[in-house]
Amino acid sequence: MGVGAMKLLSIPIGLATSIVLARTLGPEGFGQYAFVMALVPLIALPVSGGLPQLLTREVATFAHSKNWSLYRGALRASHTWVLLIAATILIGYGVLGVGLQLVPEDGKWSMLPIALMMVPLIGLAAVRTGTIKGLGFPAYAEIPGQLIKPVVILGMFAVLALYGVLDAQTAIWSQVVGATLIFLIASWMFWRIQPSDAKGVAATYQVKRWKSALLPFSMIALVSTFNAQIGIIVLGLLSADEQVAAMRVAERGGQFVVMSLMLVNTVIAPYIVGAHRDGDTILLQYLARKSARGSFFLALPVAGILIIGGEPLIRLAFGKEYSAISYWPVVIIAIGQLINVFFGSVGHLLSMSGYERFTLNGQIIAVLSNILLCVLLIPRFGAVGAAVAVALSIVIWNLVLAYFVFKKLNIRPAAF
Repeated sequence: MGVGAMKLLSIPIGLATSIVLARTLGPEGFGQYAFVMALVPLIALPVSGGLPQLLTREVATFAHSKNWSLYRGALRASHTWVLLIAATILIGYGVLGVGLQLVPEDGKWSMLPIALMMVPLIGLAAVRTGTIKGLGFPAYAEIPGQLIKPVVILGMFAVLALYGVLDAQTAIWSQVVGATLIFLIASWMFWRIQPSDAKGVAATYQVKRWKSALLPFSMIALVSTFNAQIGIIVLGLLSADEQVAAMRVAERGGQFVVMSLMLVNTVIAPYIVGAHRDGDTILLQYLARKSARGSFFLALPVAGILIIGGEPLIRLAFGKEYSAISYWPVVIIAIGQLINVFFGSVGHLLSMSGYERFTLNGQIIAVLSNILLCVLLIPRFGAVGAAVAVALSIVIWNLVLAYFVFKKLNIRPAAF
């Protein structure tokens, strides 16, 4: 519940941050900033994608068995991995982007070298987050990234805007400062909770097993991150910066529609595990139906407000220059997320019952559909095309996972 509360709290903070940026930078500058910040998670995937999940699992196992030599080996190996891969990414950009000039140097691309400074910091923070969770402090591990960082970033943006120096480049620099701060805070927390029994123990390694285990975790993170960012990235490559800004506004609206499902997912997971372990299909069906119905009835008025009154709301929050370009993307994303909520916790039903492979399969189908639709629709329709692609991929993902839930768990998900 602590983790869920922080994630829910980060949504309005993120909205406030977007409002400050949108009003200060204008559609073009806000679009440039959004595009660069969408690239960073993808570029950082090799150092942060599956590493936290793997460390959480391995560290929990080592802590339970008091195997502190493997614990220290896992920490050293993960730090070495992050530093080597981060250095490879930065050197690779220097060679390909600067040396061979394969990456443009004007417009939004001029801010990419600044943003790349976050890559090693993101990787090292991921090591700390995964380790802290593995030691049994999941909410504690999320405080820096889910609570402190959004508040600090919002504060920096507000101060820069107040003094008239907030632009796309200073916003990226603020993100670098925020990533540095989070790394330092996470490091302090990391060292504070280190088990005393692990100090001074010689490290042992299971590198081959860790490498093979990292791949599936990284694949899940890759598909999930790519699916979340593909609309923004393809818009940045194939359309105008203003259209990227319109899509970012739409995504912020969609987050409010799906908030109820996020809250339900944080609560329902252990109950799904228990019902599946007991073989209680009736209880599992009850949980699936009731949770989907409850979250849907909470999401329905939110989506209705965005659909009916979205244009004046966008004008009030972001400014009149956004209302014309963002309204229809907001409506489309809101409808897509409402359908997502309607189907309920299909991903959790599979993952918590031991069928996470089918969740990944559904994600892969959705991301491939998303890419294809984005490439087809964005050149002609801009942000509206991106919104349609994202919404349809959400529907496809839910339909595929609902089919797997029915086949594997013998229950019918969705609110009705």
